[in-house]
Amino acid sequence: MALWDSARVRAAYRLLMLLGTLLLLLGTIAGVVNREVLDAGRFADHVDAVRADPAVSRELGALVTERILAEQPDLTAMRPLLESTATGIIASPVFGAAARAAAAGPLYRMLTGRGGGGDSLVLRLADVGALAIGAVAVVAPQQRAALPAELDVRLSQFGSQDATRETLSWVHLVGLLSWLLPLLGLVFLAVAGASLPHGGRSKRGRALAALGAVGRGAVAAAVLLAVLLVVVGFVVGRTDDSTLSGAVLQAIWHELNGTFWAAAGLLAALGYLLSLVVRPGATRMARDTTPRELLAQAWAQVLDPGPRLGPRTVRAAFLLLTGLALVLQPLQVAKALLWATGAVLVVLAGALLASIAVQAVKERSRSRKPADLLPSTVRARWVVGGVAMLGLLGAFVVGGLPAGDDLPDAMGTDGKTCNGYAVLCDRAYDDVSFPATHNAMSAANERWFFAEQPDGIVAQLDHGIRVLLIDSWYGQRTQRRGIIANTDESRAAALEEADTAFGKSTVESALRVRDALNLAPRGPVEPYLCHALCELGATKWLPVMKQVRAWMAAHPRDVVTFMVQDTVSPADTAKVFREAGLMPYVYTPAGDHGWPTLGQMIESGQRLVVMMEEHGGGTTYPWLLPGFEVTQDTPYLFRRPSEFSCAPNRGPADASLFLLNHWITDKRREISNATKVNARDVLLSRAEKCEEERGLLPNFVAVDFYDRGDLFGVVNTLNGTG
Repeated sequence: MALWDSARVRAAYRLLMLLGTLLLLLGTIAGVVNREVLDAGRFADHVDAVRADPAVSRELGALVTERILAEQPDLTAMRPLLESTATGIIASPVFGAAARAAAAGPLYRMLTGRGGGGDSLVLRLADVGALAIGAVAVVAPQQRAALPAELDVRLSQFGSQDATRETLSWVHLVGLLSWLLPLLGLVFLAVAGASLPHGGRSKRGRALAALGAVGRGAVAAAVLLAVLLVVVGFVVGRTDDSTLSGAVLQAIWHELNGTFWAAAGLLAALGYLLSLVVRPGATRMARDTTPRELLAQAWAQVLDPGPRLGPRTVRAAFLLLTGLALVLQPLQVAKALLWATGAVLVVLAGALLASIAVQAVKERSRSRKPADLLPSTVRARWVVGGVAMLGLLGAFVVGGLPAGDDLPDAMGTDGKTCNGYAVLCDRAYDDVSFPATHNAMSAANERWFFAEQPDGIVAQLDHGIRVLLIDSWYGQRTQRRGIIANTDESRAAALEEADTAFGKSTVESALRVRDALNLAPRGPVEPYLCHALCELGATKWLPVMKQVRAWMAAHPRDVVTFMVQDTVSPADTAKVFREAGLMPYVYTPAGDHGWPTLGQMIESGQRLVVMMEEHGGGTTYPWLLPGFEVTQDTPYLFRRPSEFSCAPNRGPADASLFLLNHWITDKRREISNATKVNARDVLLSRAEKCEEERGLLPNFVAVDFYDRGDLFGVVNTLNGTG
C-alpha cells in the first residue's frame, strides 16, 4: 500500500511539474505579447519598424503603384519610376509618423477595442500616392497633365467584422492569461516540490524543495520556449518575402524574436539559480560565494551531470539545442545569454547586499538575532533563492501589467477628443474657433522689449493656445553677447516696420537702453523670430520648433497652426521645419475639396497647419500655405477700443478662414489694454458682431497677453463647448 501511495504521489508530482512548466511557458508568451503588442507605445514602434523594413516597403510600394495605375492606366509607362518613388516614400523616416497614424492608430484601437475601429480596418496610404504623384510631376513634368487631381489609395481590408470580434476576444484573453497563467504555474510547481515524501525533513526543507521545483520548471519552460523559437524562426525564415504577407510576417518576427529570446534567457537564469542553490551539494555553499564560484559550479554541473541516465539525457539535449540555436539565430541567442548573465549578476548582488545588511545589524546589536539561529550556509541559500524567486515573480508581474493605451506621436490617446472636446472632431477646420496669440514669440519672461505675450511659444501651447502668429527674420550674432541684429539687407525694412509699430522715438530709446545703436552683425545668417528689429528681441527659430515637435508628440489629439509673417524665404522656412522633425505633422491640402475635419487631421497625422503671410510654398513646398489666399482678416492697428471694426482688410472675400485681430497698439499701456479688451464682454461682443457682419465664424481669435481676460472662455462659447 505504501508503495502504491508513493507511486501515486510521484505521478501527481510529474503531472503537476508538467502542468506548471506548460503554464509558465504559455504565461511567458502571453506576457511578451501583452507588453510588446497590447501596449500602445511599443505597438506603434513595432508598426513603424515593420513599415520601414526593406522588403515590406518594397511590396507596399508595388501595391501603391498598382492602385495608382488602376486609377490612371496611362501612367503604366512610368511604372518603374512610380514604384521606386512610392517605395522610397514608405521607407523614409519622414513618412514614419504618418504611417503610425494611418495604420497603428486604427489597428491598435481595433485590436484592443479602445476607441472604435468600425466594422473593418482599411490601411490608408493616400499620402504615399499623393507624394509619389508629386515627385513624378517634378521628375517628369511632361506627365503632369495626365496626373489625377486626387488619388485615394487604399490597401485591401484587414478583415471583416467577424474577424475583428474574434481578434478582440483573443486580445482580452491574452491580457488575462499574461498574469493568470504564470501565477497558476508557480503554484503548481511549488505544490509539486512540496508533495514528495520528505521523511524527517523540516518545513524549511519543504520550502527549499518547493523553490527547487519552481526553478526546475522555469528552466524547462525556458528550454521549451527556446525550442519553439528555433522552430518558428526556421519556418518564418522559409516564407517568401517577395509577397506582402511574407515580408510582413518576417518583419514582425524580426521585431519580436529578440524579446522572446530575452524572456527565455531571463527565465532560464532565474530558474537555474533557484535549482542550483537547493541541490544536494548546496549545503557546502559559503555565505560569500562569489559569482565566479557559482558560475563554475553551474558549468561543472553542465559538463558532469553524474551517472544517472535522465540528467545526462537532459544535458545532452540542452547542449544540442544551444548549439543549434547559436548556428541558426546567433544574435538572438547572444541577447538571451546577456539577459541571463545580467539576471544572475543582479540576483547575486541582491544576495550579497542582503547578507551585508544582516551582518551590519548583527554587529550593531548585542543580542542574538533570528538570523543567527541559522547556519551561514543555509542563510546563503535562502537569500539567493529568495532574491531569485522575487526576480521571477517581478518578471511575470511586469509581463502581466495592464498594457498602456497612451499612444505617442501622431496616434490619438483616446480617439474621442480633438483639441480637448469630442464635439470638435467632426467639425471642419474652418468651422472651429481657435485661441490665437499675436506676435507669439515676443515673450515678457524672455526679456523682449515691447513684449506682447507673458511667456514663450511652448508655454502658450501648454496653456491652450492653438494658433500662433509669428514673424520670421534673418539675424546674426553681434559683438554684444545675447543681442541679435538684423542682417544688413533686412535692417532698413525692419527699422521702418518697428518705427511704424512702436514709434520712432520709442524705438531709438529702446535701442539706446539695450546699447544696440551701433551693432556689428557677425557670424552666420540664421532664421530668427523677431518683431521687426531683432535687436529688441530675438528667438532662434530652429530650437523653438524642436520644442514644438516634442510638444506635438506629447499631445497627439491637438491641431496647431502657425501663421508666419515671413521675411525668411520658403526654402529656409521649410529647412527649419524639416530639421526640427516637424515634417510628419504638416498639413498638405488634397485638391480643392475644402478643409478636413479635426478628427481627420488627427487620424492622418497632418495636424500642423503652416501659413505664410507674404510667400506661399508653391508646388515646391505645398504645405507652406499662402495665408491670405485662404484667410481674410480685420484691421489690426487700433489705438483705443472704440476704434475696433470688423471691416475687411487682407485676404479675398471668398476665403473660408477668418482672423479676428483684437489688440490695442499702444506700448505705454500694453497689459492694461489687454486686460480691458480681452474681458469677456468686450471680446465676445466684438467676435459675435464680426461673425454677423462678415458671415464667418472667427476661426483665429488673436490677442495680446492671452493670460488677461477670458480668451479661452470666449472661444469655447463660439464653439458651443462652454
